Amino acid sequence: MMPSSVPFRPRPPWLGGTLQTIRALRWPWPARLSPGHRLWLPLADGDALAAMLHLPERASARPLAVLVHGLNGTEDDPYLREAAAGLLRRGFPVLRLNLRGSARSLARSTSHYHLGRSEDLAEALTLLPEALTGQGVLLAGWSLGGSLVLNLLGREAASLPRILGAAAIGPPLEPEQAYAAIDANPVLGRALLALYRREVLAVPATDLPEPLRQAARQAGSLTEFEATVTAPRFGYPSFAVFCEVNRPAAALPRLRVPTLVIMAEDDPLVPIAAMRAIDWSACPAALPLAIAGGGHCGFYDRDAESLAVRAIGALFEGVSSPAGA
Repeated sequence: MMPSSVPFRPRPPWLGGTLQTIRALRWPWPARLSPGHRLWLPLADGDALAAMLHLPERASARPLAVLVHGLNGTEDDPYLREAAAGLLRRGFPVLRLNLRGSARSLARSTSHYHLGRSEDLAEALTLLPEALTGQGVLLAGWSLGGSLVLNLLGREAASLPRILGAAAIGPPLEPEQAYAAIDANPVLGRALLALYRREVLAVPATDLPEPLRQAARQAGSLTEFEATVTAPRFGYPSFAVFCEVNRPAAALPRLRVPTLVIMAEDDPLVPIAAMRAIDWSACPAALPLAIAGGGHCGFYDRDAESLAVRAIGALFEGVSSPAGA
């Protein structure tokens, strides 16, 4: 059984789920960060993922926090920069990771991410030097990035550097529900589809032949795009199989490290109904946190830091302490 939603007092003027979401995804004045170190993490097939490493002002023995963006995102998404700033204030080194095919990784991409392509994340983590991962690793993913984190931990955690804890913020636990909600959204749906189409077609892909490119140009919804482009592109016989094989909800019972799952009652893109349908008693490592407001990846309340950043920071500090590690 899932606990009741945590109360939420939105920060004006970000009233309601849609404005909270727009603030999280498109705020033009994101959190300031000190200059970082650009890394390229080469994958076995020749592509590479761009990442930005930040070290805290004072050296610490805290584990590395790896942050993963969502659909159409990059390391510079406002929600991700805000989380990076909050974790750096708490003394964590932070790596902002860019997925394959995203704008920051585009120069060295010949393919693209999808919600189940967690092997890219696994490979990137194993490429990080011991100097960065020796104290352990913490993972946080937003939206599609949260799906990747959950699928990774449910599939491949044993082969990774020592994962101490994780957070998934607004993950589409049931992909079909999220795609349907996005397609039905009159404000955000078509914009997200247009951005996704442009991002996918911008990659000089070796695995996207002209018939699939044409399908990408013609898709009228995100559901249609995933059904006619993503599923066949990556070898899935149907959209239904693509969703079933990569369903983040199915990974929850297999989690073995404390994993915070944060969702908002008024998320306009990822319905919280999926969270309420989970048998959380069968998911002992998962920590569900339903919040009465916050939109998609927002959670901007009256505090200087968002509620999500505070929750992630509290979990990461807890699992990093000698008693929690």
